[in-house]
Amino acid sequence: MTPGGALLVVASPFDAAARDFVDRHGAVGAMLLTPRDLSREGWRFHLGDADNAVVVASGRQLAAGEIRGVLTRLYAVSQNELPHIASEDRAYVAAEMTAFLLAFLTGLSVRVANRPTPLCLCGRHWSEERWRRAAYALGLATEPAHRKVMLGCTMAAEPTSSVVTVVGDRCFGDPLDAGLAEAARGLAQAAGAELLAVEFDGCHAGAAVRRATPMVDLSDARIAAATVALFGDLT
Repeated sequence: MTPGGALLVVASPFDAAARDFVDRHGAVGAMLLTPRDLSREGWRFHLGDADNAVVVASGRQLAAGEIRGVLTRLYAVSQNELPHIASEDRAYVAAEMTAFLLAFLTGLSVRVANRPTPLCLCGRHWSEERWRRAAYALGLATEPAHRKVMLGCTMAAEPTSSVVTVVGDRCFGDPLDAGLAEAARGLAQAAGAELLAVEFDGCHAGAAVRRATPMVDLSDARIAAATVALFGDLT
C-alpha cells in the first residue's frame, strides 16, 4: 500500500475508463472495487462503523483506515455484473449489494466523490427533465425536452452540443466558455456533485443546459489528473 493510502474506484467490471484510470494511477494507490469483490471472503462491516470496516478490492484485503478516498462510478449493482451468482438469485443479490454499498459509502468519513444518494451510488442520476428543472431554478438557460416515441421506444433529439466537466472547483471543456463553466459549476454545487459533466446545446455564452451526468470522461488526461488531485497527496 502507498504511504498516502488507497484510492478506491468503485465501478462496473465493464467500465473500461475506470480500469484504465486504475492502471494509470496504481502507483498512487488507485484500486478497483467491482461487485465481484463484494462476494469475496474477508469483508467486515458493522452499520454505523464504516471507518473500522475491512474491505476487499481487486481481491486484496485492506482496513478502512488505509483508504484515502473513494471514487464512485457505479449507479447500482446490476444482474449482468454477477455472472458468478446463480441466475435465479441475481436480482436479489444485486439489490442487496447496492444497499450494502449505499450504507458503507455513506458511512465512510473519507472523501467520497460522488457520495451516494438513496437512488444512486454515485450521486444524482436525474432524468434530462430533472436536470433542466434544476438549471432553471438557478436562472440558467434551458430549452424544452423534445422526444419522439416510436414502437414503444423513447428517442431524444440530439442537436449540436458541448460538454463542460466539473471536477471540484475546476472546469474543463473544448472550448471552455467562462460563462458556461460558471453555469456548470453552479449546477454541480446545487446537485452536491464534486464530479459532473454538463451538456449544453452549444459552446457559446448563454447556451442552454440539456442534461448532466456524474460519469465524467476519465479518458481525458486533464480530467483524470484533476480527479486524483481531489484526494490530495496520495504519495
